[in-house]
Amino acid sequence: MIDRFNEITSFSPFGGQLIREEVKGRAEKRVEMENALEARSGGDREMLVYVPASGCPDAKQCQVLMVLRDDREEATAREAMERLGLEQLAEERHFILVFPDPSPQGWRTSGSGLEEDMDYLSRCFMTLPAGKGRVGGFIGMIFYAALTPNTAAFLLSMSALRPTHVAGILLGAQPPEGYRVPEGAGAPQAAWLCGRDPQAEQYLARVNRSGEGVETGTVTVYTSTANPALRHMVSARPLSAEEMARAWDSLFSETRRWTNDTYGTYQARTDFAARGFIPHLLDSSLGVNNDFPHTWYEYVPPRLRGSREKVPLVFYFHGIGCVPLYGAEQSGWHDIADRDGFIVVYPKPAVNKMWNIWDDPILPSDHAFILALLERLKETYAIDESRVYVTGFSMGGMMTHSLASAYPELFAAAAPCNGFHWGYLTDLASRVGKLPGNPSVPNGPRTDPSRVRLLADRKKAARDYKMPVFQNMGLLDGKWPITREEDPMSALDTLSFWKRYNGIPEGETFDSRHESGLAADETFYDGDDQRFLHHRWHSGDPGQPPLLEMVLAKRMPHALDLRQIQLAWQYIRHFSRMPDGSLKYSL
Repeated sequence: MIDRFNEITSFSPFGGQLIREEVKGRAEKRVEMENALEARSGGDREMLVYVPASGCPDAKQCQVLMVLRDDREEATAREAMERLGLEQLAEERHFILVFPDPSPQGWRTSGSGLEEDMDYLSRCFMTLPAGKGRVGGFIGMIFYAALTPNTAAFLLSMSALRPTHVAGILLGAQPPEGYRVPEGAGAPQAAWLCGRDPQAEQYLARVNRSGEGVETGTVTVYTSTANPALRHMVSARPLSAEEMARAWDSLFSETRRWTNDTYGTYQARTDFAARGFIPHLLDSSLGVNNDFPHTWYEYVPPRLRGSREKVPLVFYFHGIGCVPLYGAEQSGWHDIADRDGFIVVYPKPAVNKMWNIWDDPILPSDHAFILALLERLKETYAIDESRVYVTGFSMGGMMTHSLASAYPELFAAAAPCNGFHWGYLTDLASRVGKLPGNPSVPNGPRTDPSRVRLLADRKKAARDYKMPVFQNMGLLDGKWPITREEDPMSALDTLSFWKRYNGIPEGETFDSRHESGLAADETFYDGDDQRFLHHRWHSGDPGQPPLLEMVLAKRMPHALDLRQIQLAWQYIRHFSRMPDGSLKYSL
């Protein structure tokens, strides 16, 4: 896949140059949401970095290729760039190229030396945005190329022991005779092998649970029987510029490893251009926020294009520090739209990559943006106005809560993920310093309580609206099981709000029998190895569906599992908002 859709927004003052960067040996911890890393201390080293002059996309959409060689010489890096066509490839595909320096002992494949080398590579990645190059990438798209037998052995060891830090590997040489992959390793691994290597092939077939290989020219493709997005490929040809380009375009560019489970989860990337996404970049035609130029992406399934059949509409709001196409790949709503026939829109906040969940007047109103966008979409497409849904992740989940409570007459149901109802429970002044990245906010008058709280309370007092809410979360996101003293990001207050809103008796709050610590009217597990813990709360009306459900995923930090999105859709799709404000539930 050759991406032609992600906006190129990051440019380096040293773009187009191979520069040397210091990599300090002190322990590092990067707390960026969904892109976090931690590395122990070691010796100071250096690395060579090439940031393309053509620029890179936002860090959450930016790929990194680390090329491992056996020495620290700039000459060998330049030779590899020329021989493998890496400069041209990086310029055309917009990825960061890194040549980490080995230790004086070379790349170690076992013991404390291996651990130190792996921590050093994590520090290399963390150094990128703060270094001279000033451009960073995403942890789930760090790829490695091993040019020598020793680097191939090191890379196999690292892929087994630090799988979530290794999205894909290319072995341009076979490991030395006598090398063995660490015992007990069972982490899946996307890979490209140049030449036959029985040990590597057997290892990959085992950890990937691969099916029979399919020959395509000189390359044999093995696809996991457990996950079609996970592949490894074996080429009959030696490493060359042509092989590097083929590996990039047919494997690395289509690969993403999300850190949402013990070993992460491979997920196919989206070719937005080929899928027919419609971009609206810095579009000021909505006429809101003093003609502020807003950005959003629309996706209409092929079978609905040109149709006047009325269909549902889903808004998905990405997390803080992210961009819309990242949210699209993270959530996969467009894939569900293809299957079930609806339109999905991925908007971008006005400023700071941060949603104005409070509708605070000091910032452009993202509420006004979404309401104007909804009107535009109704003019453009045949939207079933009774079936408009809101969903989002992290701060996008907060935006979901915010819109659902402030405009219950417009939205039929809400599916927030990981974020809670800060837009109602807090105000901008009290929370901005606690947001990831501490985004800058201009000085000026702020609303306390928030506009959202005032509007939500006024709407609810005027009419007894109900709002179906499906809340997703990870059991490693915050402190679970929950207690009043250790409430992960206002979960209890959010659940209490929607219980009151939907006429659900408060009942018991805590139940130590469950991993969440929560009590509910109905609790059960489902999914592979019972991964998903469901809590449901009922209003007490006989025969009525639950108006509040929460699903928590085992082994998951601040992330998403595509199955949670599927569960959310299966819940919200049944609700319709009638013209009088009431709800209708249809099977």
